[in-house]
Amino acid sequence: MPISLTKSTHPDDWRTIEGFLFEAIERLKSAGIPLWEREEVSVSALQKAYGDGSLYLVKEDDQIIGGVFILEMDALFWPQINANDSLFFHKLVIGDAFITRGIGHRVLQAMVELVKSEGRHWLRCDCHGDRPRLRNFYESFGFYFIDRREVEGFDAALYEYPCL
Repeated sequence: MPISLTKSTHPDDWRTIEGFLFEAIERLKSAGIPLWEREEVSVSALQKAYGDGSLYLVKEDDQIIGGVFILEMDALFWPQINANDSLFFHKLVIGDAFITRGIGHRVLQAMVELVKSEGRHWLRCDCHGDRPRLRNFYESFGFYFIDRREVEGFDAALYEYPCL
């Protein structure tokens, strides 16, 4: 089934994605992989961190199955990138009811298509540097590892994917 990315236009979408992020926190915590605290992914924290217009819904057959925050600039993790040639994504999440169906790479491909449709060249992201499984996920898609550095106390691994 095709995956689509749709820019959120409804305030309730933020609560839906907050719920998916809460599920991810609990799922990973039970696997011994602590991720975020609930306060870090509350609607208010997400809106403060990413701003209105950043939330994209991941849909499969018009059903919301996840979400991702997509930015045109990311001065915190990518201060050296000031050209309008990239999109940056954060907190890609798929709801627990939909994981383990190979959706992750299909969502990344949908983001690549979004980058191309905007005439940009790069899809960039960061992830926790000490998450080998997550890093392998990005690398298996074709992302290039660029750098690993501490950003405001966060061990960040930076990745980019050429789209054009």
